[in-house]
Amino acid sequence: MSHREIQTELNRITHRLQTMPLARIDDYVISLVNASARRIVDLTPDPARPTDAVLPLVGPTALAAQLTIVVRDYLDTTSGNETTAASEDAAVVETLTELRRSLP
Repeated sequence: MSHREIQTELNRITHRLQTMPLARIDDYVISLVNASARRIVDLTPDPARPTDAVLPLVGPTALAAQLTIVVRDYLDTTSGNETTAASEDAAVVETLTELRRSLP
């Protein structure tokens, strides 16, 4: 898996979230996006992040932005880092793919 695949999945999801009628974005969709974003944060190496840090739930209009920031942080942190395992990239792609398939 590569960063290009991660970016492709992110683009698909953000497009869907940005074009989805707000009435279709309910608490279930918000929790799906938040859980996926939390998983990606957990995969992002950051020794400065407090252990009790919490990713907040955001409203329907901010879901795509939140996910974009989390994924870009992951990509920026792991870009050029040879110690980042391909399995971590694969886990991010899998997380995003599962989210995309779960969205209405």
